[in-house]
Amino acid sequence: MRLFFVAAAALAVATPASAADCSADVLDAIRKQLSLKSFRVEFSQATAEGEAQMRIDYMPPLRMLQTVTSPAMPGEQQTMLINNRAYAGSGGSFEELQPQYTQSIIAEVAEALARPAKLDGYDCLGTVKFENQDLLGYRFVDKSHSQADASKVVARTIYVDPKSGLPAFNVVSTLAEGSKPLREVKYSYPTDIDIVAPANAPAQKLR
Repeated sequence: MRLFFVAAAALAVATPASAADCSADVLDAIRKQLSLKSFRVEFSQATAEGEAQMRIDYMPPLRMLQTVTSPAMPGEQQTMLINNRAYAGSGGSFEELQPQYTQSIIAEVAEALARPAKLDGYDCLGTVKFENQDLLGYRFVDKSHSQADASKVVARTIYVDPKSGLPAFNVVSTLAEGSKPLREVKYSYPTDIDIVAPANAPAQKLR
């Protein structure tokens, strides 16, 4: 069973010493997000069967509902974690997962919701236009490749809503002009997220 959790951690490489470092601002935004009652993560991911759409609702410290839709699936496939119990199903029908699967899900959700102690290397981009919004941009650049070829330089850009102080997008892309993002994650903050354990869910049968 493979899950598609997305953490907001930085790429583990260094940036130029001359860059104006705004890592503390990024850290503040992430910590603020993780202090909320709930938030939503959305992105798409290429699979062998076609592009899958992911939506993950989180309720820290350890509640999660992941919904996956894909051309290869008959409907929405969902995975849920309620503290130390996990469930999977579709169409509103769930079964409780076996412990070996549950422990893996717990570990991934705990990692995704772990509050970072420190971030380094995010450059200030100032106010930038992204997805038709004026947002604060912060960029972390992968320096493991030569900077001569922008198509090989990978960067993570975190966009923060200046009004709420919360992350709005987390985008990984190369620095090539007009390049398509390798991954674009959208964050949102619906007020009606409520992750509740399914009633009378049967235990998963070993196949």
